[in-house]
Amino acid sequence: MEQRRYKDIVAFKWDQGAPLAFHARNLEIAEISEQAWAGMKEDTLASTEAQLELKAWEQEINPDVKSGHLEPGIRSLTINVTQICNLKCTYCAAGGDGSYGAPQTKINVEKTLPQLKFFLERVPEGGRFKITFLGGEPLLYPEGIQEIGNYVRLMAAGRNIHAGFSIVTNGTLINDKTLAILKDLRANVTVSLDGPPEINDKARPSKDGSGSTSLVVEGLRQLSDAKASLGLLTLHGVFNSDNLDLISAYNFYQTLKADRYEFTYSVAENDDDSNRLFVEQMNLIAKTAFAAGGEKELRKIGIFDQYFFALDNQQQTENYCGAGKSFLMVDAKNNLYTCPWEVGHKEEQVGQGAELNYDQLAQYQAPLVEKNNCQSCWARFLCGGGCMFIHKQSTGSKHRKDGQFCFRTRSLIGTALLYYKLSRVAC
Repeated sequence: MEQRRYKDIVAFKWDQGAPLAFHARNLEIAEISEQAWAGMKEDTLASTEAQLELKAWEQEINPDVKSGHLEPGIRSLTINVTQICNLKCTYCAAGGDGSYGAPQTKINVEKTLPQLKFFLERVPEGGRFKITFLGGEPLLYPEGIQEIGNYVRLMAAGRNIHAGFSIVTNGTLINDKTLAILKDLRANVTVSLDGPPEINDKARPSKDGSGSTSLVVEGLRQLSDAKASLGLLTLHGVFNSDNLDLISAYNFYQTLKADRYEFTYSVAENDDDSNRLFVEQMNLIAKTAFAAGGEKELRKIGIFDQYFFALDNQQQTENYCGAGKSFLMVDAKNNLYTCPWEVGHKEEQVGQGAELNYDQLAQYQAPLVEKNNCQSCWARFLCGGGCMFIHKQSTGSKHRKDGQFCFRTRSLIGTALLYYKLSRVAC
């Protein structure tokens, strides 16, 4: 794929028809002529009619584009229901055992409810509030999930707030009791699974070293049978230099009854060759999915669905995530952090219980596109400035970009643009 750029217009040329141009600010896509393509340069264009049209398009401001600015106020909490786990995943970023270095068998619900009340009281009437249950393994404490869920729904109902619930689980503890709680909350369920048994059993073993995949598959069977009473069922894989066979994971996922697939490059990985191979594998998955079922099948892959949604709605993204703005993390001791990856890092703690350090939170309020100096990047309003934790892991600073992340993101956005074009032309 060849790429050229003129200011906020970036153009791509594949072996599939006319060059494709993308307007970075307006989130618009159009085919351009070979003549326009031939004259594209970074800051100037030749003065042919086609290139003058391209220049005029670049200068346009589309009033229908929606700003990516986040309204102030916490609208989403992720809660570490436990900081223990029944697995011992080889790449676990939570201390190798789900504990973040501070084991806690279960959160204190009596301390958690006043904390939830504090945040819910600040949600406007008719607004939305989301709870995600995390661990460790959250289903080691299903009673806590139920109590928190009941309280949030009760508080929300009195003020017409829409309360949504999600859980990230290893999928090995699905039984009648845990399934009933998830159904009661109509929870979105994300199950961690890194591929077929020969891969997943090595990456995600039980504490005694035995494989976990058979338990996960059985859990997924029960979840899929209950789909009418649940939200989205997502399979989520983490990939690194020890496991970069994404296409095998994709093929395995398709044998299971899930709504959505997520492929994540490990936050701890920092290898150029692995990074490029990850992108190659994602492109192969996109090609396979599109050939099998067009846009519908491609959009089962979370990242491509995200980009298609943004393009359809011309919705800018100014923040890769809402860390410190619309989102906070509650650990199993009711400490508050801006990000799940930062749990246990005292310098990143921004509160405890219902007390917030507003001076510390103030540093997160500017858009990440601005804070991370992404204003000149053509992908900025689909990327949102990137993950602060990944940047810090690679460069030592949350606001100094990780080049591998940028390469990976721009590559996948380019792939999404191609299939968006093919989908809309096909329509």
